[in-house]
Amino acid sequence: MTTRKTAQLQDLETLTVLAAFLLVLDLFLHLQALTHVALGLLLIGLFVKPVARIISRIWLKFAELLGDFNGKVILTLVFFLFLTPLAFLFRLFTKNPLQLKSARDTKSLYQERNHLYNSADFEKMW
Repeated sequence: MTTRKTAQLQDLETLTVLAAFLLVLDLFLHLQALTHVALGLLLIGLFVKPVARIISRIWLKFAELLGDFNGKVILTLVFFLFLTPLAFLFRLFTKNPLQLKSARDTKSLYQERNHLYNSADFEKMW
């Protein structure tokens, strides 16, 4: 299939989804104008290809901007409502988890580890 046909199918698909959304919205709001707009979108998608392309591009650009905005908002909310309190609780109940603070009597942060290496230590190192 050529790219032109693919673009036309995408435009028709976008307008069909918009029309379906308006029809579902009409079921809840009982506004007959929504049905007329949905029918108009379907007719434009079938018979007026340049206008269908413009409407489709505008809608897809709006969806992209909305997705970018929602992603930032949702990630911000997850960070501040979930991760920040979790980090505060971790710091409150965990003393020196990375062992960066040394005891007063030690001269170095180096810890000597007496371990005999075998072949299993070198398997699946990562």
